[in-house]
Amino acid sequence: MVARLCEVCCGGGVTWCLALQIIFMGTVVVPFQTMSCAIVCLYVCSGPFACIALALWRIAQRDYGEGDAGNGNLMPALDIFYSLVLLQGGLYVIWMSWPLFDASEADALRAYREQLGLPDARWCHRYLDSYLSDMRARCWREPVSIRGRTLYIFAFDSLDSGQWNDMVSGVRIIVAFVLLGANVRPQFLRFRSRIQKLIDALGWRGRATMREPAARIVAHLAGDIRLAQFPGAMESISSLLQEEKETTGQDSNELILQGLAILEGLASDHHNCRVICGAPGDLVCKIMAPLTSAKLIYNLSNRDWADVVSGCFKVLHKIIKAPGKGSRMLRREICSNKQSISNLKSILEHGHEHDGLEELQMEAMGILTQLALDVSIDLAKETKETLIKKQLQIFLADGEEVEEEAAVVLNTLRECAGRTLLSLSTENTSLTIMIAQNDIISDLTRMLDAKNTMTCRSIAAQILENLCTHCDLDKQWVKETLLPKVLTEILSSKRGIPENGVSPSNHEESQHISAPRKNDEENQNISTQQGDMETQETSSSTEDQNKSSDGAGGNEEQTTTASLMQEAFLSLALVTRDKLVSADDFDDAVQKIGVGPGQFVARIKAIVEDNCQETAESLRIVKLSRRIVEPMMERDRYAQHFKNKEFVKSLSNASEIMSNLESCMLFAGTDFRRNKTMRPLLFDIEKRAISRLGLRNTAPVCC
Repeated sequence: MVARLCEVCCGGGVTWCLALQIIFMGTVVVPFQTMSCAIVCLYVCSGPFACIALALWRIAQRDYGEGDAGNGNLMPALDIFYSLVLLQGGLYVIWMSWPLFDASEADALRAYREQLGLPDARWCHRYLDSYLSDMRARCWREPVSIRGRTLYIFAFDSLDSGQWNDMVSGVRIIVAFVLLGANVRPQFLRFRSRIQKLIDALGWRGRATMREPAARIVAHLAGDIRLAQFPGAMESISSLLQEEKETTGQDSNELILQGLAILEGLASDHHNCRVICGAPGDLVCKIMAPLTSAKLIYNLSNRDWADVVSGCFKVLHKIIKAPGKGSRMLRREICSNKQSISNLKSILEHGHEHDGLEELQMEAMGILTQLALDVSIDLAKETKETLIKKQLQIFLADGEEVEEEAAVVLNTLRECAGRTLLSLSTENTSLTIMIAQNDIISDLTRMLDAKNTMTCRSIAAQILENLCTHCDLDKQWVKETLLPKVLTEILSSKRGIPENGVSPSNHEESQHISAPRKNDEENQNISTQQGDMETQETSSSTEDQNKSSDGAGGNEEQTTTASLMQEAFLSLALVTRDKLVSADDFDDAVQKIGVGPGQFVARIKAIVEDNCQETAESLRIVKLSRRIVEPMMERDRYAQHFKNKEFVKSLSNASEIMSNLESCMLFAGTDFRRNKTMRPLLFDIEKRAISRLGLRNTAPVCC
């Protein structure tokens, strides 16, 4: 066939092209042993490129067989021939360039390894090579099978393989993904056998290469693990806290820290707390060992020891918070141990003398607070006073100008002190708080200022509410100072409204908030004249405010904190009015801050409309707002404004949107707050408002 092609196409240049190809393909025509070194070098260096160039040229010319009608059918064959020459040359070029591909692959693997934070170790290189080999094999057998076959999935398959080296490497790779923030929970929680395998690995003594990474993963999953579902779990976890001679001191300390982190996560569930308290052996004694140590304070300069102590305190704090007999017995055991109480007090009073122990100080406050709240424990009065004074000192301290990182730590400590102080502001200990510091009410009122964080302001408002409920305060001071300040914060801190308390579209009314009006009659006249205009402006401004809130509200946590603060302020205002002042005093406080009846109604209505959402915080805010304005609906100064601004329609909208949430909360009984805001129901609120304003029932309109 080749000879025939040469005879037919000799005029077209095929003969010399074919000759070159035959020479360069000496392995086919001429035995390799007879080829000279020059021909071999020529073939290796330029042969494939020459064949490719000549074949491309002949295909482009395509003048073979022209004028010869009898041989025209050979043109397709020559097309195939030159295409095969191109294919062979291309494959040879790729084969020659393969070392470059290998180098590029090595660079890519190195970059990927560095991105994951994997060590430059032999096991890591070997594992990544295994991953690539698996991908090549799958691509050769069935290319579709490599879809979604990432290193992440390959690591979990290695954990299921049962081969020791693959399991260890797979667990280490999974730890790397955990440290990068990957959510590995679905891959474990759907397969209980994987969790059981990791838990069993915790007890493999002498195999730190597997225990340490397995412990990290279990600590990451601990909050979702129920101990009753995994046999032998407590024994394996307890083994991490035992001294081992086979491991170095650094490895042992790391295993202890990971074991404590696992117990901390497990203790988030009170069922697990029962299992931990009833665990065989001396697990609880191990956890309590630092707390009962006479050398605790003196050894805190050792950072590794301080980390262990902090881990133990975190576990103890979570366990004693849980309900049940085991937690109660542990609280009594701590309280009856004089060394434990002495250590807790020392950390509370002198923790600031050791750098970086703020977290340990917070846990000490939490443990002492749980002991003080247990009425069955006779905690010394001196200890309670020391705890309360330290909490007040931290919470009420003026902010210092420090670096940003230090400011975050101080704010966290301050908020922790406030929360524990709030827990203690019960009927039994509120008087102790009042006595602990002079002018405590003024200091807490100062904490309501906008210069403090929203969390601190919310906590201060709740503490003030508890003190107003359980203690006898100066009613005149409350009426003239506390209540006006709280009302100002409520009416000026509404979501979506600027810091000065008014929207741009309502600027005309803002002229009256800076100073009290001249008299009540002038107040009423001006507000009545602006009634219809305010209704339109409020509607448009509310829409603008919502848009502004959505645009800037990328932080869901901050929005929730703002809602909690608003709820705390509303609740404080309600308790202040019901417990300490009269309805007339409340009305006087509204006038004192320079807010007219029309403004007041418009802003309370805006608060209701802003909280037409299916969240527990929004539901409580709407109900608190209604309870605050209910007595005012029957007053002549406010009644017409409630009608003009269609306040009942806003309540009706809220009732329709939140009825499902209200039903779920009623069924679940989730509203355990002291004020019990589940009652009255939204439907009753709407009906009572209609009755007070003398209106007919209206159909609900969606927001």
